[in-house]
Amino acid sequence: MSYTFASIEQEVLIRCENRIEDTARADIWLRESLLEMTSDPKLRDEFDELEVVGPQVNLVGGATGVSQQEYPFSTFLPVGVYNTATLSVLLWTNPPQNTNRIAVFATNYQDADQITPFPGQPFKWYRYGDNIGFVPTPDLNYQVQARIYKQHPINDASLPATVVLIADDWREPLILAAVIRGFIELNEFEKAAKLKILLYGDPDKPDEPGIMYKRKKRRDKEMWRRQQSLSPRVRRYSKSY
Repeated sequence: MSYTFASIEQEVLIRCENRIEDTARADIWLRESLLEMTSDPKLRDEFDELEVVGPQVNLVGGATGVSQQEYPFSTFLPVGVYNTATLSVLLWTNPPQNTNRIAVFATNYQDADQITPFPGQPFKWYRYGDNIGFVPTPDLNYQVQARIYKQHPINDASLPATVVLIADDWREPLILAAVIRGFIELNEFEKAAKLKILLYGDPDKPDEPGIMYKRKKRRDKEMWRRQQSLSPRVRRYSKSY
């Protein structure tokens, strides 16, 4: 169930020495905490609410000198979405019918630069600046689509109206993260440090990860549904005499 900053800002302020008049600051603490949490690579698999599919884009195919290798990345994104991470790139192999689809593997532009551009069915993609490129350059007008992990949307024009998209069981970690920022702003560093250990864990006690990281991720919870493959183990016996 989604909720807004306005619905939890008072809880943040009550825990932050009951400074209930600082609602504007609480919204800023919530903003920074939410962006930090949802961009944490350790939590990437948790926030599938932020996974979206971009539009289908037509590549410019043809012979060498005609086909286009690189395209603005914004072309592959939904309107108004900032791409935090590209999860996968899909390519339809039979234009214009576009009934067969494969994944295009990620590489880097240094690898792409080692190959003289030639037309063919792309099987690799790379990022260069704000562009996405393909290897080899397309020989046909293939359609391509990207799965992306977007930045959590923030209503900067009215922070209290920002809708929190992540699951409701992340409400408590979000509030604690905002309170930590509040204590730091108030120069209450000892209180902030204690809450930080509660939320993120004590570096000296790696077996106690804290509230943020000890939660079992949603995809890990779903693993039990998968069939587990069994491998026979053959024990060798020495020859007896």
